[in-house]
Amino acid sequence: MKSIKWNKLRILVTNKCNYQCPFCHNEGQEKGVKFSMMSFDSFKMLIDFLNDQQISEINFSGGEPFLHKEIVKMICYADQHMKCDISCATNLSLITDEQIDILKGTRVKFNIQFPFISEKEFSKSTGTGNLYNIIDKIKIIKKSGINIGLNTVIQSPDYLSIENIIRFALENDLPLKLLPQIGLKGSNQFVYNIRPMLEKNAVSFIDKGTGALKWIIQSGDHQTSVLYIDSPCFRRDIKTCRNYGEIRVLPDFKLQSCILKEANVQLNLDEGKVMLLINLKDYGTTSINAKGV
Repeated sequence: MKSIKWNKLRILVTNKCNYQCPFCHNEGQEKGVKFSMMSFDSFKMLIDFLNDQQISEINFSGGEPFLHKEIVKMICYADQHMKCDISCATNLSLITDEQIDILKGTRVKFNIQFPFISEKEFSKSTGTGNLYNIIDKIKIIKKSGINIGLNTVIQSPDYLSIENIIRFALENDLPLKLLPQIGLKGSNQFVYNIRPMLEKNAVSFIDKGTGALKWIIQSGDHQTSVLYIDSPCFRRDIKTCRNYGEIRVLPDFKLQSCILKEANVQLNLDEGKVMLLINLKDYGTTSINAKGV
């Protein structure tokens, strides 16, 4: 059995979230459906089937993954049975000190949903989020030794707020990922205003060829990286999209190759490893996108 065509696996352990972000596409999951949680036993079976595959990263996501009571067990199981990178996209509002203490023994990296550095705007954007609570947890996680970075969805041409987030990331040596909101009018032009902000403190730059632009920025004793995701979704750029090589496994084990496409293939783990790999190989991002979005 040849290796599957994609190399990044995004596992959506739940479709439920305690935030109410207006820009959120919830990873493209169908809206208005009942809340669901991925079974831990099925998750273990999936990891056991994939532990010899050439996967570069497993990314836990949702919804908010820490609404899943067994998310720490899932991360630990992946850490013990997979050799790839492990990341977790979370708003960080629900994690406990006990969970942090367990996870510091793994190689997980947290990617934190961080829309604003203004208390008022942060609360307005998330609906229930508390900026200072999140900043405190970021400090605790950094002190624990867990790798952590910020993800900011750019929701408007309010470039001052973006400049403030860049400054916060730099002052705290936090990697930052900037993602223009998909579907927002004019968001495909944001890069032209944000690029000069980054270039004034840049010590290096690389176009990664995947729709991602990366700067290393520095000021005084502080240095960090900023990744700008110029999403191929804006242009229906299939060629660039293929470079992401990512597929999503939804809480009910349906497969989704793109947030703009419906999940219409159901994985049945009881059929065994060979059938699972055949289904994943046939539904890989490369093969799907080759036919068009």
